[in-house]
Amino acid sequence: MWRPLSRGARSASINPKGIDGRDERNGDRDHPPESPFNNPPSASLYSRGVWGDFLVKMEMEIEMEEVNCPICERSGRNPIHREDSFHMVRCTACQFIYLNPRPTDESLFRFYQHYLPEEGSSIESWQKMMQPVFKRAAHLLQQYRREGRLLDVGSGFGFFLAEMKSKGWEVMGVEISKKAMDYAEDVLGMRVYSGPLDKVGFPENHFDAATGFYVIEHLPNPKAFLKECHRILKPGGLLLLRYPHTTPIKNLLRLFSIENRLYDLPAHLSDFSPETIQQCLERVGFERCQHMIGGHTLPNSLGKRTASSFFGNLSEALFYLSGKKFLFPGVSKTILAFKGNLS
Repeated sequence: MWRPLSRGARSASINPKGIDGRDERNGDRDHPPESPFNNPPSASLYSRGVWGDFLVKMEMEIEMEEVNCPICERSGRNPIHREDSFHMVRCTACQFIYLNPRPTDESLFRFYQHYLPEEGSSIESWQKMMQPVFKRAAHLLQQYRREGRLLDVGSGFGFFLAEMKSKGWEVMGVEISKKAMDYAEDVLGMRVYSGPLDKVGFPENHFDAATGFYVIEHLPNPKAFLKECHRILKPGGLLLLRYPHTTPIKNLLRLFSIENRLYDLPAHLSDFSPETIQQCLERVGFERCQHMIGGHTLPNSLGKRTASSFFGNLSEALFYLSGKKFLFPGVSKTILAFKGNLS
């Protein structure tokens, strides 16, 4: 099972039982509160991942480390939610929400070798679940550019690459999971590089478009990822990101004392809102950010598929009725950003 091994954790002065529903404001930007995360107990992790229905039980030891805010690098934080022995906190300086302590980079790499489904039927169900989102994204990209060179970061099994290749794009992917890379290359014939992105070393101004579906919330350093995307895009290039927005649902369910693991900890290291993701994009040089709902997934089980369709269609309707201004809290969202002017 997962056995979190705490690195650098201090003695607890906050009762862990009190972190859900209480605002423990006893720290500031430079002096964080005493850690409530001292030696988290062993935990069996059932990782739901982005495919919703496909639960994978993993047994491994992970090493945990305390970190500063991945965005502003300040140390002050307040705990807001807990799942098993894992804690999400809010930065007191920039309000970013992130996992702390979190698995080390080495532990994360081992974890992601087992994160995606392995059986052929599960891979096929994953494709069907993501297909509506992929098709919406492909249509959106082609509104700005009919063809070009595209990089999909966290390309998984390569289904979005195949979608864009069928539309005349030159495509390549970056993926950290070896089994997903093997499927994309051997079954679909895609070109995929072993990640992470910053280790590949793509040339500057190389791609017309870059995409990342449910990737940024998994990254230890999302700011560095966005900087690298900006570097490798051509002037006028565009970046499309799909991300979950989970905290509003967590806050609502807590009012009714409903237990859940919607953050999917420790797989997800952060939770972006539309405001925080746009701020991050603009800080590294992206311009003209466009927010949208961008469709919804279709999980395999009837109950989850019904809920996803209902809230997905509701959020889309409210988005367009509001003149593309209202983004329904809690549902996954898509953002499009540009590097300079369109060429």
